[in-house]
Amino acid sequence: MNEISEWFKDQDYDKGVELYSKLPNAKTRVLSTLKRGRNDKNLATICRALRVYKQAEPAKAQVKKISKPKLVPKPAAPEVEMDRKAVIHQSAGSYFKKIKYAELPPELRVRYKQLKDLFYAMCDLHFLWLDLPDEAEEEALKLQLEIFSLDEQRDTIWKELDHWDTYRTILPTKSSEDFSGLSPKDLYLKKANTASSISKMEKRIDGWYKNMEAEPNQLKKRKIAQQINNSEKKLHQHEINLQKILELL
Repeated sequence: MNEISEWFKDQDYDKGVELYSKLPNAKTRVLSTLKRGRNDKNLATICRALRVYKQAEPAKAQVKKISKPKLVPKPAAPEVEMDRKAVIHQSAGSYFKKIKYAELPPELRVRYKQLKDLFYAMCDLHFLWLDLPDEAEEEALKLQLEIFSLDEQRDTIWKELDHWDTYRTILPTKSSEDFSGLSPKDLYLKKANTASSISKMEKRIDGWYKNMEAEPNQLKKRKIAQQINNSEKKLHQHEINLQKILELL
């Protein structure tokens, strides 16, 4: 766990890939993508995976505390605010440089704009979190959960953009069903079924990636790759559906 915490200080890409490969839930398909080399999407994938694993460690027993007045972040000094804006501007240039907006289909142009909004929202929340006093543990946790939620949405859009860049085909970008009319009970049932389908498909796709890496015949390898491509579209649709269900719960 300390090794992961240390990694976030410099985010060395090769070390990040190594740490990801050691995770108990590391997926072959994701690892194969990461080994192709560094890009913004791959680095974001590593950050998210390591962050999720780090946050999933068993929570320590907490002593019940007397409620205290809500703590608010101390406003940053003007010069600090200017430095932060410069950092965000510089990071945005690097973060989005691989995306050629003019070449995106209409569906993905919308998603690209959403990705930019998520990026700036996460930056704002991150700096808000940095400005909190040390004793504001409850507020810090809320901000971390907000950042984590936005990070999941960001990861979904990156998958869509990366898939287009690789295959020139479009992953689903909207839920395939209207869940708004379902009762809370039906939503929870739908959530469980969708999550189960996602888990099964991930394992199946992971197995195909292993088979593809071990397959010496190029024709068979291409057939497996096509099978993976089609299944990843279905998997992505399930993931979007699950996000929509969670929004309604």
